[in-house]
Amino acid sequence: MKSLLLTGATGFLGSALARHWVRAGYQVSALVRPTSSRRRIEDVGDALQFYRCGSDEEVFSAIATVAPDFIVHTACSYGRAGETLVDIFDANVRLGLLLLEGARLLDKRVAFLNTGTILDPAVSSYAMSKQSFSAVGALQARQGGGRVKFINVALQHMYGPGDDRSKFTTHVISSCLANVERLNLTSGVQERDFVFIDDVVSAYDTIISNMTSLGDAEHIEVGSGEAVPVRSFVELVRELTNSRTHLEFGAVPYRANEAMLFQADINRMRSLGWAPATSLEMGIRKTIDKDRVE
Repeated sequence: MKSLLLTGATGFLGSALARHWVRAGYQVSALVRPTSSRRRIEDVGDALQFYRCGSDEEVFSAIATVAPDFIVHTACSYGRAGETLVDIFDANVRLGLLLLEGARLLDKRVAFLNTGTILDPAVSSYAMSKQSFSAVGALQARQGGGRVKFINVALQHMYGPGDDRSKFTTHVISSCLANVERLNLTSGVQERDFVFIDDVVSAYDTIISNMTSLGDAEHIEVGSGEAVPVRSFVELVRELTNSRTHLEFGAVPYRANEAMLFQADINRMRSLGWAPATSLEMGIRKTIDKDRVE
């Protein structure tokens, strides 16, 4: 039985992964903050073994106790809830370093699957901290004598039902469903690779299943492989929700260092036997249907 230690299990991606791997029969342990709400994983909570990560010692103890075959790291801080710079780097860099060190101390080979970012470091403290840890993790794997394998997943613009309201896609869908009078947006000509949560979960599962064929340090892009103008995404949401919301394109300026094109190169994932299965329209419909029920 595969043993996985998962961080961020109470978040959007982490909870979806936990649910999938529990139902697939894996032994899943979750490393969670003491204050984390377990609402998202109530349906599989009894099948998970929870460990606190309130201190360095608790992180090391959890890793030593579980002795996982895989560490899947999805926990992060976006800096949207008033976190300080120290808080952001503590979550996005320091926790990852503790996990790597804990894995190195085990008397076995461990595969570390990290959730990275496609954003340029100059965009935000979140992007800079995430890119920093991805670089350190790859360096440690190359210099560590094969004890820890480090796979960095460069994840594109993930979306789906139950995501945080602070996310762009969720904000657009909830605003259109609520028929807010006006929705202020950028001009929307920038292109993004929108990938549905179910496809992301299947991508992570594919990587885990093919770990023996991967190198000690790999950078793998995960997305739909298609670039869609943000304006097209928003207009499709309004159409599928039959919303009366007026879309104010151009009312919001681009953020500093805004990238105008993101599109995943999914050839590596295809070589592992994976391909996205959810079209943009299908994914939006699934998200709308679930949000309407809730």
